[in-house]
Amino acid sequence: MEKSKSRVSFDKALLVFQVALLAVFALLFLLKAFTTLNWRMEHDTPLMHYTAFMMDMHHAVPYRDIFVTDMPGTFAFHYAIGKLFGYGDAPFRYVDLALLAILLAAIYGFMSRFGRWSALWAAILFGLVYLSQGQTMSLQRDYIGIIPISIALLCIPVKTGRPVGLWRFALIGLLFGMSALIKPHLAIALPIVLGAILAFRWNVQRRSGRDFLMCAAVSAASFMIPVGTALAWLAAHSALGPFKDILFKYIPLHNSLTGAHQSIYGLDRVLYLVKNTFTFGGFEALLLCALFAYHRVLDKDDDAATAISVSCLLLCTSIFAVYPAIAGMFWTYHYMPFAFFCVISMGLCFSERPRLSSGNFTYRMKETFPVLIVVIAITVQLPLFHYASSLAVDLRLGSEAHAPKKGRVDEIANWLKTRLRPGDLVQPLDWTGGSVHGMLIAEAKLATRFMYNYCFYHNINDPYIKKLRLIFINELVLSKPHFIIQMENTQLPTGGNTNHDFPELQKILDDYYAEAKKGDGYRILERRQ
Repeated sequence: MEKSKSRVSFDKALLVFQVALLAVFALLFLLKAFTTLNWRMEHDTPLMHYTAFMMDMHHAVPYRDIFVTDMPGTFAFHYAIGKLFGYGDAPFRYVDLALLAILLAAIYGFMSRFGRWSALWAAILFGLVYLSQGQTMSLQRDYIGIIPISIALLCIPVKTGRPVGLWRFALIGLLFGMSALIKPHLAIALPIVLGAILAFRWNVQRRSGRDFLMCAAVSAASFMIPVGTALAWLAAHSALGPFKDILFKYIPLHNSLTGAHQSIYGLDRVLYLVKNTFTFGGFEALLLCALFAYHRVLDKDDDAATAISVSCLLLCTSIFAVYPAIAGMFWTYHYMPFAFFCVISMGLCFSERPRLSSGNFTYRMKETFPVLIVVIAITVQLPLFHYASSLAVDLRLGSEAHAPKKGRVDEIANWLKTRLRPGDLVQPLDWTGGSVHGMLIAEAKLATRFMYNYCFYHNINDPYIKKLRLIFINELVLSKPHFIIQMENTQLPTGGNTNHDFPELQKILDDYYAEAKKGDGYRILERRQ
């Protein structure tokens, strides 16, 4: 009797502790979300937003009029934001937070099959982790592509024993098609999610090759709806040919670069891929916690529905761990799908399970240990003290603390605003140094099809790169941009088959332009009259 009372007391104390801890994390998340209203667009996101601006204001077509390597869905997304809400930072923040709310709701909806505690913890923890990555992560492509995938997870049934209709396969194919329009290799998880649905379907319906082909065909057909629509739009705007050239001629060359913009080949590239794949993007603490959660749930007799859902999470986590290696780039945002599945899997540590019949000490350890594992993992990942202190900094300093490129972007934008005349064109010689972002704020029109110049300096012996150089020089001569923004610290590609010399460009700069503005790491050249 005393042991039973002791267990009841312990259960209450543990519940109070979990509720208090969850409340602290939820409050921390809400405060962080509020302070992010001061954030600004950063890194390569302004490039995509500027492309959408050119589409909207100057009727430019990606690939045909602007040399870009992102997929059509990315520009459709940014175009929709700009068209509906404008191209400023404030609408961008509100859209980011609204989409985060949708994503967290999808997480809660899927994880609720393991209990409401699992669902609440998974949603709040992912919100904390996403916002911890700062403004450079906001609405990055790999993150945007997670949102349709999270909704696709909701198509996985909660229980077995019920008929599974073909509409689930169709909807999943459609959602993954939307993700693939953002990043094509996000579709690597499609067979896993379809396999989970098929396992539920075959739990009550007869297995057959014909049924498998029918389910696969329905999914493939719906997958092609968004993809086919995008390709048809490109064809209608004479951009399909340039898109295919970029996809099949340039992107393979681009993928020879490392994340540090170094060109490597052969065995060196293989070793580079293997080494970086197992860094896990700095999310090792989340991975270890997720592995513990899988062991905790699968290490007991579960119903088939739970086993299928957990296996789906485990396989998706595994495949997205190697996802960055497909493109050979290992920047943090490439690991967001991996971090997503790690974090929501951590919610399994709080899944409802039968009470243990073991001794009091063993019982307490097994009930407390998952909570401690999650707290340690999230503390190491964020870390919590720095996370909390950043709230005060954001509130005290406001938006000025988040000025892109330490104020360089606003400096360029303000300078251009006072000097641009109707019809003036501007050409950046940059990548992510801030010049394009400044042009976006100043609403400056791009002089050529090239927003960035790193593509001219790698694989220089390849005919396609030589062709790009020639097109750029011809367009620069014809357009005669009033201003050229030249970044002096742009990290150009290095390694084999690279060269930083561009004599044709240098001759134009020397013959027709003079320095009009010198800034921190950049200079603005003005065309001589």
